[in-house]
Amino acid sequence: MNTTAKGNKLEDALFDYLIEQQERGGRVYGLYPSELCRIRKKPKYDCPQRKKPVEFDVVIEVYREGAETPHSHVVFECKNYKSGIPESRVTDFSDKMGRIFGHSVKGILVVSSRLQSGAENIARSRSMGIVKFSESGADVVAERRHRYSVESAFVKSQIFEEGHRVKSLKFSAYFDGKFFNSMGQLLEYFEQDPAEKSSGGSDRVSVPYMSTEDIRAFATEILEGIGYKEGAVDLRKVCEAMSLDLKSSRTTVFDEDGTLILGSANFDRHSIEINEHHNDFRERFTIGHEIGHFCLGHGTYLRSETVIERDLLVDVETAERFDFTRLELQANLFASEIILPDRVFRLAAEVGCRRLKMRDIGFGYVYVDDKPWNYQPYNELLTDLSQYFRVSKQATEIRLKKLGIVNDQRRYGNASSTKLIGEIFANFQTDIH
Repeated sequence: MNTTAKGNKLEDALFDYLIEQQERGGRVYGLYPSELCRIRKKPKYDCPQRKKPVEFDVVIEVYREGAETPHSHVVFECKNYKSGIPESRVTDFSDKMGRIFGHSVKGILVVSSRLQSGAENIARSRSMGIVKFSESGADVVAERRHRYSVESAFVKSQIFEEGHRVKSLKFSAYFDGKFFNSMGQLLEYFEQDPAEKSSGGSDRVSVPYMSTEDIRAFATEILEGIGYKEGAVDLRKVCEAMSLDLKSSRTTVFDEDGTLILGSANFDRHSIEINEHHNDFRERFTIGHEIGHFCLGHGTYLRSETVIERDLLVDVETAERFDFTRLELQANLFASEIILPDRVFRLAAEVGCRRLKMRDIGFGYVYVDDKPWNYQPYNELLTDLSQYFRVSKQATEIRLKKLGIVNDQRRYGNASSTKLIGEIFANFQTDIH
């Protein structure tokens, strides 16, 4: 795909996104009545200096009540680059806007991937905004009325190169030294007077945090509702009971970092789509993860989201006010409870221990160390439980440890559960050894 085609693809995606936001009804972005906003793609404006029209990628024209001409413009220049934008592109865009609109304009560069940190200095010097738009990213609910927001550090890592990667957002923006996770927030900032801008941000609503005990009780109630008794949980039945539309696709989709997307959820449509890649165990955990997002009410904060492998590795609790890591952790806890039900899992472990003649001889119900006569029956127990519940041996081991059933004294037995969860998804083939 050539540069022009790539740029057009980004323009089309951004334009469709803006139109979708406008068509949701009510006041556009929480600021303007729909009839006072016009979103245009590839509009042309007369330029007296060049004596011919000048074209821009996407423009939002904002009108005052009763006015025939817009009083302000938000102009988007789409650059589908993989690296930093050259300074010449920024200055050319700025000069072009100045010739057409004067001072009644806000210029925004739209990119599909992260920029080098030097782009921040260019944006400051030319008073430009930077937006990163990703069709496959999580779409945050951030309406003006509710003030749901994302930490600035999280949004910054979307746009500029950082030492680590984080979950992709559909929309993230930088302007005037501040970071925004929705178009509404950005446009609202444009409309504020200087005193409001310097007074600090608005109050944010924190994400409710459900305890493990409450998540377990919730999952148990759902399982009882579908008549679950034993064995692998029928996750399609769970989706049917919750009126969730579960679909499968063999499409291979990657995010802007080249990371495989395992599945997605759309909270408006009440749907889950799983990308099949011949790994039944991982697909089941992904489904459980997405069901967790719905059950835990995360549609209050997200319109849609995607699952990548990093999301399924989250196992660290955090008390931050609004942190996507926190949402993923809660979804993972729910997935464990729905796929490895507490009562049945404990009973299956007990039966397995009796079959393998594993007894508590003073070191715990299930004791394992590096000695073959202790490790071998333990490994057989993991295999039995893994096959019974159709989940990986590593996920089974984590569950045993979280329930306090295992006393692991192997040299690597104190490895963090994050590392163990990582092993679940390290291989693409189902673990049946």
